[in-house]
Parts: sequence; structure tokens; C-alpha cells
Amino acid sequence: MEQIMNRRQFLRNSSVAAAVTASLTGSRQGSAQEGSAAPVRIGVVGLGPRGRWHIRNLLEYQKGVTVPAVCDYQADRAALTVDLVKKLKGNPPETYTRGERDYLRMLERNDLDGIIVATDVYTLGKISIACLKAGKHVGIEIAGCHTIEECHGLVEEYERSRRQCMLLENCCYGDDNMTVVNMLKQGLFGEPYFAVGSYVHDCRDLFFDAQGKITWRGELWRDAYGSSYPQHGLGSACKWLAINDGDRMEYCQAMMTPPLEAHAWAVKRFGPDSPAAKVNFKTGDFVTTLISTAKGRNIRIDYSLSNTRPYSRYYLLQGMNGCWDSLTGIHLRGNEPSQGEAWAPLAQYKPKYQHRYWREDGELARQSGGHEGIDFFCIYDFVEMVRSGKTPWIDAYDAASWSSLIHCTRLSLDRAGARVEMPDFTGGRWKNPEWRKAQQV
Repeated sequence: MEQIMNRRQFLRNSSVAAAVTASLTGSRQGSAQEGSAAPVRIGVVGLGPRGRWHIRNLLEYQKGVTVPAVCDYQADRAALTVDLVKKLKGNPPETYTRGERDYLRMLERNDLDGIIVATDVYTLGKISIACLKAGKHVGIEIAGCHTIEECHGLVEEYERSRRQCMLLENCCYGDDNMTVVNMLKQGLFGEPYFAVGSYVHDCRDLFFDAQGKITWRGELWRDAYGSSYPQHGLGSACKWLAINDGDRMEYCQAMMTPPLEAHAWAVKRFGPDSPAAKVNFKTGDFVTTLISTAKGRNIRIDYSLSNTRPYSRYYLLQGMNGCWDSLTGIHLRGNEPSQGEAWAPLAQYKPKYQHRYWREDGELARQSGGHEGIDFFCIYDFVEMVRSGKTPWIDAYDAASWSSLIHCTRLSLDRAGARVEMPDFTGGRWKNPEWRKAQQV
């Protein structure tokens, strides 16, 4: 760790720091339908359902994008992707299928401006670092870096390479979430001091394939206990509380229930004597993490992939002038339509405060599909990052700090819920709330 920090400090004292600062982007110019169509050439590593969805989004809904090359160690996935690209654009991409490290050969190409990495969670970090080393802009799927060493390595390589890096955290781009961003900017909540985020999604049917063989999601639930997929809940909370922009996550404490539901599901689905029923899952059915910031603000993150319940992603923001709770509504002191002690629907505020992304391109985003349109804006920002070379809203510092919760919550659970200090990946720059102002959406 000390060696990594020393190298990063050296980089910050070099001209790289100035280059990083100079690359900050301005606010989004115009709508997606009016934007620049300068050519952008994207390669994709990882051609499962998520990777192929990104390719469809890129080629159907993003202007000026081509996909010259794709990579996956499973040749059947590559073949499906070739058919998809041919159907959408006519020109098939070159495929790289010679094993799990063939992405290195693809990165040698000089006709790729940026890379989307959509592999399993265990390889996202190392492949993304390799993309930066190869001089390519990169978009990292969730959950980003899986180890604390990868978190430090990503920031180090970002600062060294002068290439851009975006965490593809789509939930930050939700209509409600971005409306709250806009309302915060205009001071409607007053000083914010508490936020809740969550990702509660019953994925047990994805833990095993039809034959009962464990998948990467099942391996994640078996091995990576703690908040191992935190960004869907954490991202918006961090943006609302200006994490890395005037505040930072200082320490966390995690608690976890016993792992009962995943085992019960495997027994019911495959039988009590099956290999699936003998898997020893380490992740409990519900993980709750409390985070304290340098300014004393609090964040709570709830996480589960094995609860018996419909898909849930709930949020809350509390400020000195009011509260938004996605489960009940919004209340703002002295502001119509909030009156007395009643909750009002957030929709009543959208005619005036809806974020310009959704106001200008919400219909197109919903038409594109992808989690009710949030994928559209996430990939739009990624394409514009590659096109312009300017820093995105969710950058390498956010990617590293949000992903570090995976490591820190595991340490907290190992210590019976004890406090665990969280690293500062900005080198103290977070203390200046204006240092990334040009990146804000």
C-alpha cells in the first residue's frame, strides 16, 4: 500500500495532475438528438447479455458510433455479437476469442478510441486498467474494481495515462435521482446530511445455470461477502452529498444477516443432494452498511440478491429544509405543493425541476429501453467522453471510492461490524468543492 501511495504522490507532483485538471468537461451541450456526430470507434470486452445490450444501445441510439472489434473467450457469444452488429450496421466486427486474455491483443489495435468492459465482476478492474495502459478511454461496468489494490491501480493508471475512465453506474441517471440532483443545486433541500440507497434484487435464479452449475453471480454470493455490489445504491447518495466534491467517505460499518435464502432456493430447485445444495454461501441475505463522511453526514446502503421480494431500489435524501423518500414522496418546508405534514409526489415538482437530460431526451431514452431509459443517458455520457476526451460526471475517483466499499465492508464484517477507515483516492483534492465543478451534469 505504501509503495502504491508513493507512486501516486509522485504522479500528482508531475504534469499529469495538471493535465487531469485541464481535461474537465463542461455541461452537456444540447440534446442527444442535436449532439455532435464526430466518429467514435468503440471496442467491447465481455459479450454476455449486458455487453450485447451496450452494443445495441451504441449502434441504434448513439450518433456516429462504430464497433470495429469485440472480445469474449466464449466463441458462441462472439458469433451472436457479429450477427447483431451485421444486422444493425452491416459491417461485422473483428472478434478476439483466444482465451481470457485475448483482450490484450485487441487493445493493440489503433482503430479503437474507447473500450467498454462488461465482463464478470472479478475481471472488470484488471481489464480496465489494461485499457488505460494501452491508451484507450474506458467505461467500466458495475461493480468496477473488485479489490482495493485494483482501486488504487485504476486511479494511478488514470493519472499516468491521461486517458479518461467512466464507471457505467446507470442508476445515477434515473429520472427521479437526477431531478433530486437538480433540486439540490437550486437549494430546495437546504443542507443535506443523510441519504439512503439500495439494491435489493432477487437474483437466485441467476446463481446457477439450468444444469445446476454455479455462475459468476453465484460465486459472488458464495465468496464475496459484504456489500459486494454497492454502486447502484451508493452512487446517487454520493452525488447528492458531494462526495469527492467537498466531502468524502471517512469510515464504514457493516452488518449482515445469516445466509439462509440462497441455500433454501438451491435445495428446492435442484434437490437436497445436488451440488448446488451443498454450496456454502458466505453472503447473508441482507447486508446493511453505514458510512460516515468527513463532515459528519451519514449514508446507509442496503443490499441483497437473495431476498424473497420483488425488485426494489429505494432512496432517501434528508436535508435541513426537507426530505425525498422514494417510497413515500417529497416534503419541502414552505414550498408548494408540499403543505403541512403531508407528502407530495415528486412528479408534481418535475415540470419545474426535472433535469434537462430527461426534459430534453426522456422520450428517446425510454424508447431505447435499458432499465426504463437510464442506460441511454449513461452510455450517451460515455460516448461523449470518448468523443471529446473530457472527464465524465462519474470519473475514476468515483469509481475507486465507490468500489472500495466492497473491501471495507468485508473488513468490517471480519471485525464483527467494527469501524473501518475508507481510503481517499483524490489525494486531498476533495476538500475543494470546486475542483471538479466543470464535470457536473
